[in-house]
Order: sequence, then C-alpha cells, then structure tokens
Amino acid sequence: MSVQLVPRSLQYLERVAQLGSIQAASREIGISASAIHRQIKALEDALGEMLFERSAHGMVVTPSGQMFLDLARDWRLDNTRLWSTLITQRGIEYGHIRIACMDGMVNGFALEFAREITGRFPHVHAEITTTSPDHAVKGVLNGDYDLAAVVNAWPDDDLIVHWSRKFPLGCLAIPDHPVAQMESISLKEFVTYPIAVQSAALSIRRLMEAHHGWIFNAAVQSVQVNSIQLMKLLVLSGQFIAATSEVDAAAELHQGLLRFVPISDKDMFQQSFSVISNALIPASATTQKIIAIAVEILEHQVVAGKPAG
Repeated sequence: MSVQLVPRSLQYLERVAQLGSIQAASREIGISASAIHRQIKALEDALGEMLFERSAHGMVVTPSGQMFLDLARDWRLDNTRLWSTLITQRGIEYGHIRIACMDGMVNGFALEFAREITGRFPHVHAEITTTSPDHAVKGVLNGDYDLAAVVNAWPDDDLIVHWSRKFPLGCLAIPDHPVAQMESISLKEFVTYPIAVQSAALSIRRLMEAHHGWIFNAAVQSVQVNSIQLMKLLVLSGQFIAATSEVDAAAELHQGLLRFVPISDKDMFQQSFSVISNALIPASATTQKIIAIAVEILEHQVVAGKPAG
C-alpha cells in the first residue's frame, strides 16, 4: 500500500506492544523515543487510563491498551480491504502484494516465485519477507501480508488455506555422508552424529520438543540455529546432519546436493505446509492469480517433482 491510513499514534502503540519498550520501537521505526512517548501519553491522557504497565522489565499492554490494539488491527484490515477493492475495480493487473515465506525457501520457492511474478505481472510490485512461521501467520491475520507460504500454521477461522500438505520428517545429509547410504535412520542413530538443530524461534523445534525432546540432550554434538538456511549450510559442509522435512530443502534435493533419509520411528510427527491468506480481506483478481502461481510452484517443487531419497 502506498498510503497508510492507520493513525500514527496507533502504529507507535503497536510497535511498543510488540517490542516491549519505547526505545526498541524507536530503533525499529526510526522515530525518536520522545516522539513515540508523546503520542502514547496523549492517548492515555485523553482516555484517562494507562495503556501500558511500566516496569524495569519493559512495557506490558493493559486491558485498555489491548482494546486500542484491536482497533489498530481492524483499522489496518479496513485499509487493506479498501485498496484491494479499488485495485479490483480498476481491472488492471498492477499494485503492491506483500508475501511472507520461510528463510529456508529463499533459494527455492521464493526465487522462482519472484521470477514468475515479475515475468507475468510487470506492473505489480512484490514485497517478499522472510520471517518465522509465527510472525508470518500473525502478519496475515493483522493485514501486514497478503499471503504467506508457511509451515505448521495454526488453525484460525480468519485464515483461508489455499493449499496444504503434510510431509514426514527425515534426515538431511550430503551424498557421501554415511547416513546418506542408509534406507532409513532411527532417532537413536541420528543423535550419534553431530547434528544441526532448530532453535525455539522455529515452530518445528516446539513440535520436536513435545514429541522427542530427549534428542536435544542425547546428541553427541549439536549446533542450534534460528535459520533453516544456515542449518542447510551446516549440513552442506559435511560435518553435520539435520532433521526436517523435504519441503525445507526442496532446492538442494532437486539439485542432488543433499539426500533425504526417512526417519523410521513410528511415532514421528509430520510437518504441515500451507499457503494462506486473510479471510476478512477480499483478494483482488491479481492476488488470486498470484496465489495460484504460489500453489503451482509448490506442487511442482515438493509434490510432483520429489527427488528420490
């Protein structure tokens, strides 16, 4: 959107609530802390109530502050709906589309997606952001993203799921690693090798801890990372192996750089992968076409074109 209709004071309030302090919000949006404080203080004075509880540990939203956050979210959704409707009425394939995806997809899905959008829609400005699954889903719900390609999205009535698949977890290794020669591997065998593991910033870590948390203490050697892309680079170094789904390494598997060895444990969970948008925001004809492109690419990359293990 080229015009932001959400009042500045509400934008500041959102950032402070998200980051926990005026100073952190100031650094992120490039506005002085005093200016942000004045805007929030003006709202509190007009309301006669505190919007934040102040403490040495940061600022926490009060019930009154939460009402203002809900107002800001509704205002942003109305803003997005307005521009979406105007673009649809023009009947011209141009505009601004905001897309969220995972960092492990930058050299696969995201790269091909960007090429397809710019090739088919030369007048559409695409903004692609890599972020965590949780932030991607929240961003779609808040109207910050028009669509997201995301893993392990939680169910929500305000989300439209355009495409979804479940993928079993397996072990990634370079082709000449001993693990790559196996038909399958158990978690007990997995932890006998140096492993790259996901941090709590990634949703798969929470699922792993809930089902198989013992592996994080049992590993002979491990490196914890908050980036799937970095995890894959560690595996490509030949020193580490990692547990994830094929979708996280689709590009490397197709190129033959990595091998995917199924994990044989019977109680191993599957990782879901989805393309989602906000059910409260009408998608323009152009957005609908771009969503269809995302689904087409994913079907090709992680379903139709699955590499042999």
